[in-house]
Amino acid sequence: MFIDINTLGPEGLAFDRSLRLRQLEGPSRERVDEVEAHLSGSVVPDGAGADLTARVEATVPLQCSRCLETFPWKVKTDVALAVVKGAPEEAGAGAPDQASILVAPEGKIGLEELATEQLYLNLPLKPICSPDCRGLCPTCGVNRNLGSCDCAEETTDPRLAPLLRFRKKLEKPDRS
Repeated sequence: MFIDINTLGPEGLAFDRSLRLRQLEGPSRERVDEVEAHLSGSVVPDGAGADLTARVEATVPLQCSRCLETFPWKVKTDVALAVVKGAPEEAGAGAPDQASILVAPEGKIGLEELATEQLYLNLPLKPICSPDCRGLCPTCGVNRNLGSCDCAEETTDPRLAPLLRFRKKLEKPDRS
């Protein structure tokens, strides 16, 4: 699905579409089969290009970085882009920055590509299902949100274990 800015009238075009985004990847490169997204907004002609304002809403199933359970992650983001047909010239005074420019070589804006880009830009680096997620036990692998295990809590970081003998020496008074 696309919008052709070459055929826009002076009043522009309002759009409201439901899109199915396929073959996405999560932050850990896990496969996300299909996401239902909603894209609404308007495109108004502006000189040789157009101004696009839109809102993207979707629910993406992500995998928690702590407990590895899948949870729904909701995204709602607003987009404001200047659409140009060719490569943007050097930025001068008053020119939009490169991040707010959408290059549409043939004057066609792909709605699926726009929604997918905005989802990726708003994707968390380390998704967590809830702030109080307890994660997995490092010894037996049980999900601590669902139950407990009988593993002993390791209180010493193994990387600091060689320094323990110095700490013990400092704690014991020298009896010479």
